[in-house]
Amino acid sequence: MKKYIDLTLPIVPHWRCPIEIKDVKSFDKGDAANVTWFTLQTHWYTHIDAPIHQFPNTKTLNDFPLEYLFGKATILDVSYVEANQPITADMLKEALGDTEPTKIILVKTCWEDKTEWHSHDYWDESPYITEDGAEWLASLEPHVVGFDFAQDYDIRKLRFGVPESQCYLTTHRKILKKDIMMIEYMSNMKSVTGKTVDFVGLPTALEHANGAQIRCVAVVDAED
Repeated sequence: MKKYIDLTLPIVPHWRCPIEIKDVKSFDKGDAANVTWFTLQTHWYTHIDAPIHQFPNTKTLNDFPLEYLFGKATILDVSYVEANQPITADMLKEALGDTEPTKIILVKTCWEDKTEWHSHDYWDESPYITEDGAEWLASLEPHVVGFDFAQDYDIRKLRFGVPESQCYLTTHRKILKKDIMMIEYMSNMKSVTGKTVDFVGLPTALEHANGAQIRCVAVVDAED
């Protein structure tokens, strides 16, 4: 028997993602069906980035095989980190230990269990990946790297109106540039134990996308 663990944030109203949700049709209004309309940007909620998100004339999501998002994922557990703590290459290396890295790497902090993800502090106080940490992750040459926290220090500046052009988004610059996809704002990583897990990621099939919402699932053996 297998157990399926959802690693995806719910799409609900949020201060950082000003989604608009409304009923187009509803039984309450006498319609024959319920139909919902909503607006959604490609980099809201749990989503995957393609290199073209940051670098012109580079790969879109269509340029990567779907099978890149299926298979064994390596968990780098640094869930001991605290607010505003830098996550360095040495910390990530220690988390990997003697494990042979797979093509899917997931950095685990369980941040949303320490700071509620609807709060400003989720971004303002997040631990973050250092430049050498991002370079080391890229050096593993994975197909995709996932994070369960706001992994770039400068992401917090966006809330205060600092233009993205004036922010240095470390993992975006170091990892996407190497044609490695990134999954941002995963959740529920506390439910995933061990060094590796079977992983499935299914992005929205938006053609030639710079990013898209993605449903991330870990598949584990169910306990007797």
